[in-house]
Amino acid sequence: MNRAQRKAVELRFKLGLCGRVDAEGVANILGYEVIPWPMQVHQELRIDRYICVAEDLEPDWRRWMIAHAIGHILMHPGNHLWIYKHTRFGGRIEREAEDFTGAFLMNVREALAAHLTDWWEVAEHFGVPDSMVRLQLPLLLE
Repeated sequence: MNRAQRKAVELRFKLGLCGRVDAEGVANILGYEVIPWPMQVHQELRIDRYICVAEDLEPDWRRWMIAHAIGHILMHPGNHLWIYKHTRFGGRIEREAEDFTGAFLMNVREALAAHLTDWWEVAEHFGVPDSMVRLQLPLLLE
């Protein structure tokens, strides 16, 4: 388990979360307000105490992008767009935010205890995009 996944598991445990995580509720607990925003290029963006998410996202992708933003907030202080454009760390911070998101929104032990055997069952149970289950679940099993 990497640093981002550990941070996510710690937050999930600290808040007593299980099942489908209310990412917007967690953002509120952390002092952030989530706002739907008309975006063309990015899916999420943090401005001061606001998390802006693309207004046309489906609920599972909205939850994913809010959790992604929380990962950035907890692990990457500063202006993420500047870092992404002007340093070589952009790819790394995006990977960490994705690893955080997978471990924050999905719990392998809970999935196994519920006898969820197919990726679509895991996606439905945790309310996350099925494509992200297929991408992130193998990382969570390491």
